[in-house]
Amino acid sequence: MRQSQFARYRQTSTSAGTVADPADQTVPGLAKEARVLPEGVATAGILLVVWILLVAVSAIDKANFLSRETLLSVTFTMAVLGVLTVGESLVTISGGVLDLSIPTALILPAWVMATLLVDGINVWLTILVGLLVGIAWGGFNAAIIVFGKLNPIIVTLGTNFAGFAILGIYVQNAVIPVHSGLATFGKGYSLFGLPNVFWLMVVVVALAGYLLPRTRLGRRTIAVGGNPQAAKMRGISLRKTRFGVFMTAGLMAGIAAVLFAASQQTFVSADGTNYLFLAIAATLVAGISLSGGSGHLWVTFLSVGLLSTIPTSLAFFGVPTLWQTVPAGVILVLAVGLDGYRRLRSAR
Repeated sequence: MRQSQFARYRQTSTSAGTVADPADQTVPGLAKEARVLPEGVATAGILLVVWILLVAVSAIDKANFLSRETLLSVTFTMAVLGVLTVGESLVTISGGVLDLSIPTALILPAWVMATLLVDGINVWLTILVGLLVGIAWGGFNAAIIVFGKLNPIIVTLGTNFAGFAILGIYVQNAVIPVHSGLATFGKGYSLFGLPNVFWLMVVVVALAGYLLPRTRLGRRTIAVGGNPQAAKMRGISLRKTRFGVFMTAGLMAGIAAVLFAASQQTFVSADGTNYLFLAIAATLVAGISLSGGSGHLWVTFLSVGLLSTIPTSLAFFGVPTLWQTVPAGVILVLAVGLDGYRRLRSAR
């Protein structure tokens, strides 16, 4: 399926009149017949059905589950997690497997923004600095991976440990000024009475899903993830692509940090740890293969929605907090197993 998706991306890009790019050329071993039902649609359908069933079962047993408070709880969680999952998904599609530095990538820009706002810096300048810090963090990871020729998982795990330790020393209790423009945005509601931060996440996911197969970096990300050696033979720079992917993931972390800071009055460094597991789970549950080169970013909206609803549903049934991540863990294991089965089947 990874091969057929690349072929469809290539066809989409050339039909739109995009400037010729090495990633647009047919790469040996990266073109197969498309299936009748695209895998992304099938995955999305399954996730949507499971999500609806979860809500229905919860609402039948607990009548107050379908309340505005529940909706706001789920959508606030989706906002930050959704943007982080886009960044994680891009790294996975590129063949980087996983980025394990998400907790630091989220808290570091958020802490910088909180510090600047307390010092009275303009909110727009503060947001810009926060985004740049996220991009710089992604570039830092990429530099170590590319120039050190090291495994991305080991590098991002190491940088996260180091960053988390440093933040633990300096971020005792970061505070977002309650009257700042960022806090006002985070507490605001817009279309259908849903939080502003939720709609910004929707825009990010939609744009990322649209641009991935239609931009040079996006097509090269897919090509490198699908077959790095063949992509290199076609003139695609693996170094530049890796830098571009990790810096884009850093930008996503910066945007997520803006949403996180906007919706949190106070936070500590440990508040970012839970997002790592959830972002990985949402990426794999959305059908994005660990082998790289395939995946549909728009499907992550459904996986994020499902994983954001599970804890809220379990809380209504009185399940202790420590047990609320168990179902998500089971789903993650099943998703990894299904991904392995798909890879074995496509290799036949």
